[in-house]
Amino acid sequence: MAIRKPTPIHKTEPSASDIERIINAGSPPPASEPSIPVATEVKFQMVVPTQLCAVIDEARKLTRTSRRTWLLQAAQEKLEREGKL
Repeated sequence: MAIRKPTPIHKTEPSASDIERIINAGSPPPASEPSIPVATEVKFQMVVPTQLCAVIDEARKLTRTSRRTWLLQAAQEKLEREGKL
């Protein structure tokens, strides 16, 4: 197979209408209301004292749940007792 030189590309200046057509071609119409994603969870870091963590770990051994699950259940139970849930 023979190797050929690439054909030269003739560069011409695009017209203003061509530029506007390209800019507006890919844009969808604006939404009437901006869509804001709704978060289903809030993430944050928490520091737990070593002694409290040891007590929590001992308490959750019976149920074999993760610390996260155990803490969420404990918070929910407390809020239910106080009538806030």
